[in-house]
Amino acid sequence: MNGRDGADAFRGELQIVQVELRKFAAELHRMAYGNPRDDEITPEVMKVADMQALFAPLAFGFTAPAATPTRVAAKIKTDEAASVLVRRKASKSANDKTSAPAEGKDAVGLALSGGGIRSATFSLGVVQVLAEKGFLQEVDFLSTVSGGGYTGCFLTQRLGCGEPHSTVASPRGPDPEAVRYVRQHARFLSGDNLKESWTMVTATFAGMLLNWSVPLLVVLVLALAANLIATQETVPWLLILSAGGALCVLAMVVYGGCLRLGRNPSLVTGRVLSCLVALTGSIGAAWAIDAIFPHLLARVWENCKKSGGISAALAALAVAVPGILRFVPVLKEPKVRKFALKCALWLASLLVPLLALVLFYVFRVVGKEHTPILVCIAAAVSLVAIFVININLTAPHRLYRDCLARTFIQTTAHGTPDVQLAQINTQGTAPYHLINATLNIPTSENPALKDRGCDFFLFSKKWTGSAAAGYHQTETWKANGREVDLATAMAVSGAAFSSYMGLGSMPTLTALLTLLNVRLGFWIKKPNTSGFANPGFLCLLREMTGLCMSETADWLNLSDGGHIENMAVYELLRRRCKFIICVDGESDLGYTFEGLMTLVRHAQIDFGLRIMPRLDDLRPDPKTGYSKCHFHFCRIHYPEGIGLLLYIKLSVTGNESELIKRYRINNPEFPHQTTLDQFFDQEQFEAYRQLGVHAAEGLFLPALMDNGQPECVPEWFQRLAKNLLEPVKTR
Repeated sequence: MNGRDGADAFRGELQIVQVELRKFAAELHRMAYGNPRDDEITPEVMKVADMQALFAPLAFGFTAPAATPTRVAAKIKTDEAASVLVRRKASKSANDKTSAPAEGKDAVGLALSGGGIRSATFSLGVVQVLAEKGFLQEVDFLSTVSGGGYTGCFLTQRLGCGEPHSTVASPRGPDPEAVRYVRQHARFLSGDNLKESWTMVTATFAGMLLNWSVPLLVVLVLALAANLIATQETVPWLLILSAGGALCVLAMVVYGGCLRLGRNPSLVTGRVLSCLVALTGSIGAAWAIDAIFPHLLARVWENCKKSGGISAALAALAVAVPGILRFVPVLKEPKVRKFALKCALWLASLLVPLLALVLFYVFRVVGKEHTPILVCIAAAVSLVAIFVININLTAPHRLYRDCLARTFIQTTAHGTPDVQLAQINTQGTAPYHLINATLNIPTSENPALKDRGCDFFLFSKKWTGSAAAGYHQTETWKANGREVDLATAMAVSGAAFSSYMGLGSMPTLTALLTLLNVRLGFWIKKPNTSGFANPGFLCLLREMTGLCMSETADWLNLSDGGHIENMAVYELLRRRCKFIICVDGESDLGYTFEGLMTLVRHAQIDFGLRIMPRLDDLRPDPKTGYSKCHFHFCRIHYPEGIGLLLYIKLSVTGNESELIKRYRINNPEFPHQTTLDQFFDQEQFEAYRQLGVHAAEGLFLPALMDNGQPECVPEWFQRLAKNLLEPVKTR
């Protein structure tokens, strides 16, 4: 039976007709051949043996990457299995209707995808239905990424403190207190009043100005060095350039000879040649620029000194304009914001290098007349850049983290948003939470990671880390000199726009985004390393230049987990979950299923797993814009056995509520409005939440459930498999 959500009534009527048709077929068979067996009249779509093989018990547990020490891998597996066992016992004591799965077998995983507040609200609707059915308490592993982590952390905080699952149920209302609190704070990135909005703007720009102390220090040092060299009137620039050119030619000849001697000699001489060419080219470019621009910029400086008040006013206006624009109504439109952001980046890419050059010559002119003053300025800036700034706190990450924490982790308006990650789920009643992030390592020497430039990074209660950087106990990791907390992990997992963005990194914009402080990414310190407790001068330089960004460094750069895999299913596959429910709320206006296909590719390459979904019913009809259903059900071919994936897609089928239909008429891009829109009002929040409820309830239709309601997740999946899963074709 095909799962076409848009034909629910037809499916129910078809079941009634089938009963009568079976009776008629049996009577005909009896008249011709005698009393028939049941399988002669209505043979099962899937053979009994195939169904039994499909639901054969599957052992779960952490599957260690090759680089992970055996002792560490065994400890991770043991700790996670113990946490799952505690939750299962707590669930069993609360509900004696069903028998728990065998210890260490048949794990249930729930994955909530990325997609900002859109994914969070859609996932919330799905989770509410699962809670109402009693299935949420059977989830062993909760894996989240980006926006899905908002709802995931909300669940972990509420359920992990012992609150009943009814806390998040009532999908058709009225809202439980916990859900009402989230709804009332859904516009988490907006200030409640003018004072809060202006505070957010000024804090963001104050952080940007503080971060500018690092490139400013570099420009100051270069200006002082240039003035020092310029005082040496006997320096023969042409001779230096000629000598540099001769050395480059000599190095090139040596390199050519070393190519015949083997790989290692050629690598060494090749690097020497590259450095010589870069150094000579830089000296030549600096000399040429210095010969062209100094007189012009000296005149500009003289004019600036004469009209200092005007210059100061223009500089103040340049700083204030972005803050003023924050309150322009037209910029509240996501499309306008996206266009304005692109224009701003293009303009900045043109102006920033020019301004840096102008600033360099301004410092040179000032330095010629007042060298001691320039040295004092450089010393003061160096103190700020090296010993004061913490680029995690001066970045927008701090504001983002605090706003998220107040909405999804605080349980009351005056509660605490600070919960240590190693202290979550104190009652053991919530699923074991896996929070996914991306480790950005563009200079890694690992052959498996060179093409990706990134790796999967995981936060969890017991263990944190990645295959490349290593796994360590969570309490040993430090974020801003303290243990990692739940809100920080959630914000890092949702750091969508950063200078480094995993598979989606833009190398040409990295330095610019870092300079402009458009960076939600986060620097975390590896355990058992020395040095500064907070990321500062060197980390910002590394982020701007891309140098020394590998898994071997003491400081690691993290960003949104969706930058490498946006479905949050990868870590569930690593743990060999038998039953996986994937809620896909990412923006996919063209229905290309980028997130799911990225998962399929990673699973094949990294784990040797095969997932072969057929997604035609999820693609909307070009004429109506409606999909045939909200979900797809398929097999996961593990080396150890078979798993099952229930994939729930953000889509519309035409039989949604009138509230959803009305919202879609007014907003044609619904349900795939841009992720730049993180300012949901009540109507938008409810449209996505109700769509999640509608999609999840479609999975319990009588036609799919054989006119009965399952009592546990395995039974639910068995009925779905019977009605939705195609049999394996044998040759």
